[in-house]
Amino acid sequence: MPKEYQAAGRRPDQTRNTLALVSSADLRNWEVNRTVLQDADVKTVGFQYADWLVDGDDLISVVRTAFPEADGTKAHNAHDANWMTFHRIEGFRKGR
Repeated sequence: MPKEYQAAGRRPDQTRNTLALVSSADLRNWEVNRTVLQDADVKTVGFQYADWLVDGDDLISVVRTAFPEADGTKAHNAHDANWMTFHRIEGFRKGR
């Protein structure tokens, strides 16, 4: 993860500014296959509780999202979501 996206001084379990697809062949060693969503604001932006479904070669997902409103108003914090967002990750098995 790029340094500007890391939450210096914050608990890792409270950092929600990145949503990624990861995989493991043995459930011990994990690989990040693709970053789906990411924002530098670790305090008020969050992507969490993704619900997903495989649709052919694509992965479709609804994500509870904390993100600024069109007028610039921010969510209270990264956990207190103000959006439900829909995403289609085309060819998700192909990796990056």
